[in-house]
Amino acid sequence: MKPSPEARASMLSQVLAILRKDLRVEWRSREILYTMTFFAVLVVVIFAFTLVERGRPVAPLAGGMLWIVVAFAGTLGLGRMFDREREGDTHRALLLSPVNRAAIYLGKLLGVILFIALSEAVVVPLLFVLFDLEVASLPRFLLLLLLGTVGFAAVGSLFAATLMQARSRDVLLPILLFPIVTPLIVAGAKGTAALFAGGAEAAGAEVWLKLAAVFDLIFVSLSLWAFGPLTRGE
Repeated sequence: MKPSPEARASMLSQVLAILRKDLRVEWRSREILYTMTFFAVLVVVIFAFTLVERGRPVAPLAGGMLWIVVAFAGTLGLGRMFDREREGDTHRALLLSPVNRAAIYLGKLLGVILFIALSEAVVVPLLFVLFDLEVASLPRFLLLLLLGTVGFAAVGSLFAATLMQARSRDVLLPILLFPIVTPLIVAGAKGTAALFAGGAEAAGAEVWLKLAAVFDLIFVSLSLWAFGPLTRGE
């Protein structure tokens, strides 16, 4: 049975309310954005000055390096974002409120995606400058970056929410998260490398784009379905 237009409008308003709450809190401190961006920029600069061969950057490695930065900076932001919810007991209050659990998950997911995207908006231009990169198709590159970010954030938000009460959550989050998102990270790295290589190799990015889209569909669907049961006991 399809939800009524009123139900869809109500759920959308709940999602946006949760997203606005996270944005207001972050606007006051800017803690997550500053931490993620500083870490990502530092890693990119270190790699750029390390992976230099006779004065020229090793461009083929830039694709893999970009996704390493996204994964580690994203994990750092995920951990801090949900730790902040636990400290104020906000997450428990949300779960006890008459709000659809799917709306809670989607609101948190959109916030995570936005924070990672803002960090990428600083890191990606820096990567292009330091590695003197050219991309065969900018729209495909941006689409691949978006798909990778959405898939990573979908799984990361689910695990970060369910591990909030665990004592070793900072250790458990990457242990559980990375094995699952590794296929998506590999697809993003291979597709990005193909677009950076250009020429005939750039056509191979289409396969990795489709693979990333399939991963996103699976990850978002399963995470949306599992969020309610996994947080029911909290």
